[in-house]
Amino acid sequence: MSIANYPFWRVVPSENGREGAYTLPVMPPATVGPEGAPHIMGGVALAAAVDAMELASGQPILWAHVQFLSPTQHAEELTIHCEQCGGGQSVGQWMAEANVNGRPTHRVSAALGAREPSEKLTFVQIPDLPGPDDCEPTDETRWSADGSLIDQFEMRLARQDSDSGFNAVWVRNAAGFANDSGWLAIISDFFLGAHPKSANGFSLDATFRLIQSAPPGWVLSVTQMGAISRGVIHGQTQHFSENGQLLALSSQTGVLPRITRS
Repeated sequence: MSIANYPFWRVVPSENGREGAYTLPVMPPATVGPEGAPHIMGGVALAAAVDAMELASGQPILWAHVQFLSPTQHAEELTIHCEQCGGGQSVGQWMAEANVNGRPTHRVSAALGAREPSEKLTFVQIPDLPGPDDCEPTDETRWSADGSLIDQFEMRLARQDSDSGFNAVWVRNAAGFANDSGWLAIISDFFLGAHPKSANGFSLDATFRLIQSAPPGWVLSVTQMGAISRGVIHGQTQHFSENGQLLALSSQTGVLPRITRS
């Protein structure tokens, strides 16, 4: 097991000096896939785009929606260009596009900022489920090669009910990184596999909404699948800290594996 000692979703300004241009050097922790065929995990690409937009705007993310356009196998770097396309001084509307060797791989729409002062109310409560110490670790070694994303987190299943499309899992960063916008964006992409029929599918799009960050520790991701229709699965997830704070909301559409024709 190889655990990264740095936030592997962080971007750096591109060498071309173009305004709003950033680069993610793709290292093994950012990837999933079998030995010899790594690709950038979708949540890592989203986290990198969020990081780029936060750097360019100087403001925190409110929400981001990403479309997964094309594969990223064997990518050595992900280049991201972002720019403000609307909004005002307190809340700005942004867009970003990620590329591998000049080929578009991700398209992101987002809003960043805050309207302050503001009232703070939380309507969603953490469900009554076993804590991480009372749950068994899950075996996710099928996901990836050694040193890749699978080594960067711990996961413990709290409850799964396939008939009702319900799944709740505790997730913690193995390196002790804070539960900030980047790490929560990565967690939000742990969607496919939350229902057995979705295993080995691929993400079509995802939406991530940040409520608040939290110190390092366990996050409970509670997923409720909505429906399977026309070869895709739709669902939404609520993410809570171990002390019950709502940290983020997310939703996703995943394309299911093909059904073998008889």
